[in-house]
Formats: sequence, structure tokens, C-alpha cells
Amino acid sequence: MSIHVAEQNDTVLSELAYAAVRNVPTVEPNDRNRLGYHVWLYLRGEVPTLESAIHQARARYQPRTLPIEEVIAHVKAELERLQSSGMTVSEEGSITSH
Repeated sequence: MSIHVAEQNDTVLSELAYAAVRNVPTVEPNDRNRLGYHVWLYLRGEVPTLESAIHQARARYQPRTLPIEEVIAHVKAELERLQSSGMTVSEEGSITSH
């Protein structure tokens, strides 16, 4: 898979990725955006593990003492919750869970 080639489910995967990191406390919004982008890369299969995606994002968390293991656990739990609830994305980009 290549990030230069759009896949059919890219919109759904990106909404899922960004929803999973929405509540991660970062220093600034760009840290959260970078984190969401790397989670999206993981969901597309571009990065082998969620852990490596989160490490590669190099986001800064608030407080700075927040262990990365807690961030990984939070994102993993959010992904599982969103996927198990039957999350769907409308054409307008809004997320609904069933």
C-alpha cells in the first residue's frame, strides 16, 4: 500500500484515527494532528504496529510527564470502542456510532 494512492476506505480510516486521538492531551493541536495522521498510517497498514505509529508521531503530551504507555493504552481502547460500536462516517464527515 502506498500513501500516494488513495484507498476506498481512507476517509473512514482517517475519521476513526482522528476520533481515537481526539481526547489525548497534547501541548498544541498540531501534536494531536500528527498523532492522528500516524494512527491513520497504522490503520492503512503503512506502519506495522500502533506503538510504533505513536512513537513515530513524536507528539508532545500535557503534562510532559505523561507516560507514552498511557497514550498507547488510551488510543488502543478508543480504537476498539469505536470499531466495536459500529462507527460509521457520513458523507459530510460526521461520526455516528450504532
